[in-house]
Amino acid sequence: MLLVIDSGNTRTKWALVNSASEMQATTVCLNADLAISTLKRAAQNANQVLVANVAGQAIAQQIAQLVAPQKAHFITARQQATDVINRYEQAEKLGADRWAGLIAAWHIHHQPTIVINAGTAITIDCLTTDESNKGIFLGGTIMPGIRLMQAGLTHNTAQLKVDEGSHLTFPLNTQDAIQTGCLNAAIGAIAVMHNQLESVCGLPPKLVVSGGDASTIAGALIAHLKVDEKRVMIVENLVLKGLAILKKEYI
Repeated sequence: MLLVIDSGNTRTKWALVNSASEMQATTVCLNADLAISTLKRAAQNANQVLVANVAGQAIAQQIAQLVAPQKAHFITARQQATDVINRYEQAEKLGADRWAGLIAAWHIHHQPTIVINAGTAITIDCLTTDESNKGIFLGGTIMPGIRLMQAGLTHNTAQLKVDEGSHLTFPLNTQDAIQTGCLNAAIGAIAVMHNQLESVCGLPPKLVVSGGDASTIAGALIAHLKVDEKRVMIVENLVLKGLAILKKEYI
């Protein structure tokens, strides 16, 4: 049994994957709560452990201790894996979560795709294909997530409140203005990358959306950018799915 672990900026998620590549129920906890989580128990049912960690060395050490005596294999991005070519200037500097997400997205569609992970940060990555039908990671962007944008605005601006607002065409109160502005910023950034990838590959790309704000992002893309609903896919646990695919490359 393979234990796959996605340790992000705020939360860590994990799941067991059986020999038929079937993923069992996922579990998630705040990084601060790892010590009291059920990760150690999950590791007792695994004989292999593969981790994508962007939470820093202290969290990596804690994960390694929790899964012991199993060895935690921490992935780093490579120039190529499972028919995906990485064009990052320094391949290993690409975040492990982005790399695993790209691998999973390529294996879903095998065609030009915008890969969006909408969590604490929003990553917007572009995949295309070459003449040999391999996936090519052209590059991507990183921006604050919707909640991080809201928090930065309200914490650094006098008299603004953090109450939840709604996404509206013409907001008429401060909370709606903040919610709409932050979501519009995310959608606008995705639209720019979408148009750029379409100009390169000559056809509208697919959009794969994952992360805590996936449904919000996907809904706004369909409603406000007139993106064909059939081209937008919400994929839960995209990074974990990518790790399961990468098993043979790293273990």
